[in-house]
Amino acid sequence: MKKIIVLMCCLLAALMFVSCDTANLDNGKENDGANNDNITSQPSEAEIAMEMYQAAINDEIYVFDERLGKVKLKSLRFTSNDTSLDECKLLKKAILDVDQDGVNEYVIQSPDNKHIILRYYNGKVYSYRFDISDFYNFNTDGTFYWYDPSAAGGKECGLNKIIFDGETLNTKPIYSLKYSANPTKYEYFVEGEAVTEDEYYAYRTDNIRYEKMKFSYFEFTCSYPITAEQAWNLANEYWDNQDGRMDGAAGSVYTAKIVLIDTPNSDAEYYCVAFQVERTSNVMEWNECIPSRDVQLKDQILVNAFTGEITAFTCEPDGKGVSIEEAIEIAKNYRTYMSGEACNEENGYRVAQAPDAQAPEHVYVIVIQKYDTVTDRIWIDKNTGEIIFPYYMHGK
Repeated sequence: MKKIIVLMCCLLAALMFVSCDTANLDNGKENDGANNDNITSQPSEAEIAMEMYQAAINDEIYVFDERLGKVKLKSLRFTSNDTSLDECKLLKKAILDVDQDGVNEYVIQSPDNKHIILRYYNGKVYSYRFDISDFYNFNTDGTFYWYDPSAAGGKECGLNKIIFDGETLNTKPIYSLKYSANPTKYEYFVEGEAVTEDEYYAYRTDNIRYEKMKFSYFEFTCSYPITAEQAWNLANEYWDNQDGRMDGAAGSVYTAKIVLIDTPNSDAEYYCVAFQVERTSNVMEWNECIPSRDVQLKDQILVNAFTGEITAFTCEPDGKGVSIEEAIEIAKNYRTYMSGEACNEENGYRVAQAPDAQAPEHVYVIVIQKYDTVTDRIWIDKNTGEIIFPYYMHGK
């Protein structure tokens, strides 16, 4: 009997050992699985860079400025008017890989087209401020145009590229053109070396491919449910997403731009957004390097900072605005300027208001006829007196 009891005890102990061992094995598998589930991939350098940029914007970390050393981003000042970033209401941003190393840079643009470039490198955020007044046309490959009208006896222009060398920002010449007067002389350069005119244009034709960078609005701190960027996006949708749309005619290039011109304040709860057309000339080589000089306001709207609702911009009820008589005079003066001939009855002209089903309510349509033939149909903003090009409006 004792032998049976001892045998049963031994058997029970063996079973318990096997059961515990099996449980341990099962637990081991479960723990392995749990460990695998808890393993998270480390953020990439590109992701870390974006987190660091946002931390700098949130005033959580310092940036390292090439001139000032360790500073807070908001205290940096644009060199054009000594305005700090946190004092500027109408900032723009663009996020792009300037040097094509797989990590984006963060470019901040002031209202008058000055720039600060933020770059993540070696665990820090570095800032570089650009004094170049014509650094306005920034391309996605890190190239930008420059223009110097003060060159001795002429002018110079060209295309440069941003190059980073560790913490240092350099620029590399891509091509340039130099014009001298008395006597007239053109000089051509590719990558800093003098070339012939044929070599210059062959290089540009075969090698230059770029895409202009588009900037969007943002602010450091927003006190309203609708941010500046959201207001700009709503306005862009309202105008059929035409920002950046280009047309050309008779040596001119027309570019549609959606521009934020004012932000909410204690007196108004609206963003004011404008539809503008910028005209540049493409007749001479250096015109591509010059910012748009002729900017025409085509339309204006208000975006509610609390709801995002869009309303048409109207003049204050203080008697301002353009009468139909004034609009007719504007149209006649415009026709005279364009044709070089006085727009009056003596020269066979008739000018009158005419209905147009496609014109918005805030637009006068003035028809100019010469000897009963329609010569011009001019749209004029009732609020501003600006001449509007209908094909940019798309019925809005």
